[in-house]
Amino acid sequence: MDLDIDVILEDLKDGKVPRTKQNLDTLNTILKEYAESGQKDFSITQIGRISAAESGPGYEALRATRNTHYRALIEAWAQKCKTNTKKPLVAHARSKSVPVDNKLLERIPDPAVRALFGQIIAERNRYRKEVNLLKQHANITIDKRPVRQFDASTEPSIEVLPSLSGVFTESEKKALAYAISDECMDKNDWQTTQAGQVKDMDYNTEIFPRGFVTGLRKLLGEVDD
Repeated sequence: MDLDIDVILEDLKDGKVPRTKQNLDTLNTILKEYAESGQKDFSITQIGRISAAESGPGYEALRATRNTHYRALIEAWAQKCKTNTKKPLVAHARSKSVPVDNKLLERIPDPAVRALFGQIIAERNRYRKEVNLLKQHANITIDKRPVRQFDASTEPSIEVLPSLSGVFTESEKKALAYAISDECMDKNDWQTTQAGQVKDMDYNTEIFPRGFVTGLRKLLGEVDD
């Protein structure tokens, strides 16, 4: 039975925010033209490059863990064209040794399950690299120099900072709190990083720089004191 891409597309768009729906439509148009040209390489790398060139979701957006809807659409088009989302091997590369992980993936007949396990393996490899990087920077320097003692007869100077209490109205505080809330992030399809940065999940672009979220939280904490 031939796959009905339109039915799959509508199912993927169900419950998504308008911007994601538009990106799915754009990606679907790009995939349709790509399939009609007779191409067989539906790997995330290849589709990401082509999609970005046509103002669609780029590679980072397609591979983001949360954006399974994009990968499901690519997988559907790959199945319709009787192929999969694996990067085709060139003739001279077939004689080279194949990694054990790839050999295991090749033994999984179901394309959807194969794509899922491929993603799990990729995430595992990424975490391994991050752990190895952390191990390289595991040395900690402890400062054992004695703390300087001040003369008790000398009166220390103390700088008193002005209080922020009363600077903002209730509506202003609510507006600032909403700007870094989960509701605002989900509504705009944004995400925050540990560094306090706000990024667009679809295009992985910076909306607000590092320190934006953490700085607002500290500011709101001072205002509430």
